[in-house]
Amino acid sequence: MALMTVAKLSELTPGKGVCVEAGGKKLALFLVDGKCYAIDEYCSHRNAPLHEGQCVGIEVVCPWHATWFNLETGAHRCPPAKRGITAYRVQVTGDEVQVEV
Repeated sequence: MALMTVAKLSELTPGKGVCVEAGGKKLALFLVDGKCYAIDEYCSHRNAPLHEGQCVGIEVVCPWHATWFNLETGAHRCPPAKRGITAYRVQVTGDEVQVEV
């Protein structure tokens, strides 16, 4: 696994997701309370783009069917999704946001 730079911290808006690519994977990147989180971009239920979801604390709500996913662990806490998604380790160095993929 390697750290890959995916964004600049100064370009992120708190509570709003962005879609980034790292190592051939699409990820949803969020800045919440000064901390960055990266999860799979697509919901495990019907592949909705999670970067478009609403952030509530350290969870994101799927924009299509309202499954909640934890940004730290990728775990889901309600249907219709039956499984979680992958959460990735994020490191911020200066203004660079890096994700381990």
